[in-house]
Amino acid sequence: MPHTDDARLLDRAARLLFAGMPTALLAGMARAPKATAKSWRQGRRRAPIRVVRQLLPLLQAHAAECNSLHRDIENWIFVREVEPRHRGGFCAIDPLTGLDKRNRRGRPSRTRL
Repeated sequence: MPHTDDARLLDRAARLLFAGMPTALLAGMARAPKATAKSWRQGRRRAPIRVVRQLLPLLQAHAAECNSLHRDIENWIFVREVEPRHRGGFCAIDPLTGLDKRNRRGRPSRTRL
């Protein structure tokens, strides 16, 4: 799981804000399926930045308990905004050109002899 630190922050925030049902209430706040919110909390998927931004005002309301958590999440948002865009799918990067070598025109047609 490459995003365990992100998941720990999101899990801590969800447990603090939504003590009774953290997964269900996080899903309701983010307008996402409950299974998706659970995978964000477990670190299987990365939560979108818009969801993390929605947590910030709620954490500010609980400022006494979660000052350090609020700062950690702000730093996390900053790092996510600065990092390069994630390439989805299979990407074989050509080291000479720096471009991916996927065949964007699709499978070549078969030539008949």
